[in-house]
Amino acid sequence: MTSTTADDLWRDWCAVTGTAEDQLDEATLQRFAATSGASQKVLATLRGRRSAGPRPADEPPSAEAPAWPVEQRDEPRSLQRLITHGSTIIATGSTGWIARLRMRRLLFAAVLLAPPDHGGLGLSRSQVRAMTPRRLAGLREQVGVSDDEHACPACAVWSWLEIVGTNNGWSPNTVRTLGRRRDEIVDGSTRQLHRHQREDPSPEWADWPDHPALLPAIDQWGYIDLYASLHPSSLSVLVRTVAELLASPVPAMPEEEDDEPDPVAPAARHVSAEEEVAILARADELNARIEKILAETR
Repeated sequence: MTSTTADDLWRDWCAVTGTAEDQLDEATLQRFAATSGASQKVLATLRGRRSAGPRPADEPPSAEAPAWPVEQRDEPRSLQRLITHGSTIIATGSTGWIARLRMRRLLFAAVLLAPPDHGGLGLSRSQVRAMTPRRLAGLREQVGVSDDEHACPACAVWSWLEIVGTNNGWSPNTVRTLGRRRDEIVDGSTRQLHRHQREDPSPEWADWPDHPALLPAIDQWGYIDLYASLHPSSLSVLVRTVAELLASPVPAMPEEEDDEPDPVAPAARHVSAEEEVAILARADELNARIEKILAETR
C-alpha cells in the first residue's frame, strides 16, 4: 500500500469517526486498525509520523488546498489543464451519459479543491463534503475564469450546478437527457458567451440553490443522490482520479459530433397464447414465493 493510499484510508476513517487526523496515540491507532482493517504497514507509517512530530515532507505545508496533488501545486495551469482533459472526455461521442455526469461532478469538485492561484477555492475534503448552496453562492466570485471555455473553472461550476438543479426540480429522464448533452452552447444569440456568463441556473427551471448536497453520489444507473454528500472514501477515489488525469497527456478535442443518441427501444414481439399461459404461470409461482417470504418476516 502506498503512502498516499494509507493517508486516504486514515483521512476517511477520521472523517467517518470524527477523529482528529493528528490524533495518533496508540489507542486510536488500534481502534483504527480494528475497524478499518488497516495493515501493519499502514500502522507503522502512522506511528512513524507520530514520532516525527511535524507534517511529513510529502504533504503540503500549508492548510490551503490540502487535497490537491502535491506534484501539481507549483503548476498554476493544472486546474485548467484538468478541465480541458475532462471537457474532451465529455465532448467525445463514445462517452456514456453517466460517465459525463460523473466527469462534470469531478471537475466541480476539482474547482473546490484546487489552490486559489490555480483558479480554485483551496478547500479541504471536509469543507467540500459540507458545501451548501448558500456557502457556494458566497464563494463563486472567487472562482477563476479562462479565455478558453473548455478550460474555464467558472464554466465547470456552472455545468454541474445545472445538473444538480435539474436533479432537484425535474424528472430522472430530464437529468438523463442533460447527461447525454455535451457542454456546448447551441443558442446562436449567446454563442460568444461562456456558460458561466449565461443566466444562472435558477429556481425557475433548475433548482440548484435548494439542492441539499452539492457533491452527491451517482449510482450505477445514473441516479443522483438528492440528500447525501459523497462518502469520504468515494471522495478519496475522486481525488486520486484528479491526480491520474493530471499525470496523463490531454487528448485532442474531437471533431464536432452529435450528442449521445437516446437508446432505441426494442421492437414489440407478438406473444402467442401458449407463451402467455407459461408467463402467467411463472408469475403466479413467483408471487406465491414472495407472499411466503413476506409472511415469514411479519
